[in-house]
This record gives sequence, C-alpha cells and structure tokens, in this order.
Amino acid sequence: MKLLTSDTNPSFRRWLRLATTPRAVRDLGQTLAEGLHLAHAALDANWPVDAALLRRGCSAQAIDRILGALPARVERYQLSATLFDRISPVEHGVGLILAVPVHAEAVPVAAAEDLVFLDAIQDPGNVGALLRTAAAAGVRRVLCGPTTAAAWAPRSMRAAMGAHFRLKISESVQPEALAAALDGPWIGAVVRQAPSLWACSLAARAVGWAFGSEGSGLSPDVQARCAMTVRIPLAQDSESLNVAAAAAVCLFERKRRASAS
Repeated sequence: MKLLTSDTNPSFRRWLRLATTPRAVRDLGQTLAEGLHLAHAALDANWPVDAALLRRGCSAQAIDRILGALPARVERYQLSATLFDRISPVEHGVGLILAVPVHAEAVPVAAAEDLVFLDAIQDPGNVGALLRTAAAAGVRRVLCGPTTAAAWAPRSMRAAMGAHFRLKISESVQPEALAAALDGPWIGAVVRQAPSLWACSLAARAVGWAFGSEGSGLSPDVQARCAMTVRIPLAQDSESLNVAAAAAVCLFERKRRASAS
C-alpha cells in the first residue's frame, strides 16, 4: 500500500479536483465513492475500481474485507488524515473511498421502458435522491438535462446510496432529444394547474417522467414536449413537495397501477 503525505502528489491533486469540482467528474471520467455502503454496491455490481484510498490510522474488519475483495491490480493508497479529510465528502466517515470510472451512457432511441428526465435540478443531494428513487421504482434509465447538477459528483453518489451502479445515466441531454428517446408519452410533474395524478391514465407501455428544478419547476421548453402534465393533490395548506418526494409519488403510482392490472 502506497503512503501519501504530500498535497503535491499528482494522484492526490486529481482526487481533490474530483472532490471539489463537479465538472472535473465529467472531464476526467472518474468519481469518488465514499464509505462501506457504496463500496459494497460497487463490488456487488462488478463495477471497475481504479484505486482504493484509506485514511491513515483507520482499521476495521469491514474495510479489510473490501480491500481483500478488490482485484490485485487495484492500487491501494494510505493517505494522511489531513489529505484524506480534504477529499472526503463527510466529516466522520469510515475512512475508505474508492475511485471508480464513470459510465457515460448514450441517449436511448425509442426506448420501450420507462424513463426519467431531470430538468435543471441544481442540488446534487436531490439528484442523488432522485436516482435512488428511480432505481427503487424499477426505472433503469435516467436522462439529465444540460443544467442539472453532475449526476456522478461525490455528493450525488452519496445521496443515491449505490443506485448509480444499477442505472444507465445519460447527462447533458437536450430537451429536443426527448421525443426520439422514448416510444411513449412524456408526462411532466407540475405543482398546479394540471389534472390530478390519480385521475390520469398511465396505461402506455412506456412512460417518460420529467421532473423540474427545485424553485421554478419544469422549464417551458420541457413542458411543451410533454403529452400531458400532472399534479400531486396536496393538503390545502401545503405548497409543494421536495422534488425527490414528488418523483417517488409519481413513479410508485405508476408501479402500483402496473402491478394491479
């Protein structure tokens, strides 16, 4: 295992960029997966691992088992506590980070399965939560608009709890690509001035769901490309739902109806 104590080391400078600059994840094609849960998810999915980073002084059987399960070719690094803490997305983690490659997926053509489109969602935590929700609902492909936060950024990775390794994620997808991507209608989730989700038909073989930004909702451009918009009926004194919660309601309503038919 290689010991790193200098912040001038080229490998450390690369990891620091990945940790602090979301754009670097797209540019370098690599990201950081922190913690035991993401490490297990990567191993379970047979995802490639480029390097294992260990905080100096951290030792646990769970970490040793993960390191032992990695192929011999995977570089192992022990970082000083100061260096490790600069790249870790959490303050008191277990002391393990895996550097893993990002899989850039092409936009599907005439997909015969449900899709999700994320329109200008700015918060990486919300992006990760949406990815986790999509995977839990059985959706396998997620498209991210050009102004949506980096789906593979470390903060998004942590919030998604391993969903990245079960999904096909396409980034920088322009709204005009939506029609050709799906063999079915797109449905936009909005806050008001739309029919209730409960009353809308979801019988199409494949459905695309578009979810908009936390503040302004779906952009007019994306709304115009939807066959219909729906709203979730809320209590009278409630203004809106978190976008990940709204997605969960829509995706699981679709799943409920499919299982009931």
